[in-house]
Amino acid sequence: MAELTQASWTNDQQLEELARIRRNREIIKGVVTSVGYKTSKVLEDGSYVDKSIEVAVFQLEGNITAYCPSNEFSDHEYKSLNGFTGSIQEFIITNLNLEDKIAIVSVREADNMKRAAFMEQLTELEETNELKNTVFKGIVRGFNPTTRRIFVRVNGADCYMLPNDWSWDRSRSVETLFDRGEEIEVKVLRFDKENFLIQVSRRATIEDPFNKLETLKEMNTIAGKVTAVSPIHGIFVQLDVGLEVKGIKPNYLDEPVPGDIVSCVVRSVDKKNRKARVTITGYPRGKKKLKDPASFLFE
Repeated sequence: MAELTQASWTNDQQLEELARIRRNREIIKGVVTSVGYKTSKVLEDGSYVDKSIEVAVFQLEGNITAYCPSNEFSDHEYKSLNGFTGSIQEFIITNLNLEDKIAIVSVREADNMKRAAFMEQLTELEETNELKNTVFKGIVRGFNPTTRRIFVRVNGADCYMLPNDWSWDRSRSVETLFDRGEEIEVKVLRFDKENFLIQVSRRATIEDPFNKLETLKEMNTIAGKVTAVSPIHGIFVQLDVGLEVKGIKPNYLDEPVPGDIVSCVVRSVDKKNRKARVTITGYPRGKKKLKDPASFLFE
């Protein structure tokens, strides 16, 4: 394991700037350039002992380096911080070790400060009935396949989202629709200030595609893409408005396969029950060929 030994600052001007930031408890940004280990004094059983701890190395403006121990990175305990390499994080400076010229920072404390301010903001917005109209920027942090909750960080607070609140299209595999670190817009549906629970919705920031679908009923034809063909559940077509709907195929047309681009006509729209149906009228780009699974034997 390589030890982290690079000094955080190289001149008095940099040190004075770091001291000012620490004194004012300013929240600043940095990029995680690497993750490694550093031997540090740790209090155990009433005495300090040398212990090797995982540390995230940050690059700040002005070619300044800072270090964040794993226990100061988050309230959550991660097996490793390696997955955060390359990410941008916000933090405060908690200590300046003048002897070793090391700046210690805390992402966790910065998050706690932002979370407290965020909760106060939510309370004020709710009191003025503006909460439902306010859009926030969030970062997708992960997905729990057991609870099927999507986790989003908003203003330092770890919020959760249910699968149906990702979009109006109720995808069967919502976890394939987003990437960790992706920035999204959300609205807060409800929050519990005492337990720091916040439920958010991305869907609430998006216009209901059924409103657009109503206008498409007037069109002669619209384009779509076949997403699934099931002998039991039928044909499903993805429309440009962001909806996956049931498709009907006339007998004179060949059977579609997933990936086919189709022209179709909107036959029915049931906004109340969130259902719509289209009739496929043709394949403007031609039919895809469904490969025989055993064909590789003869290639």
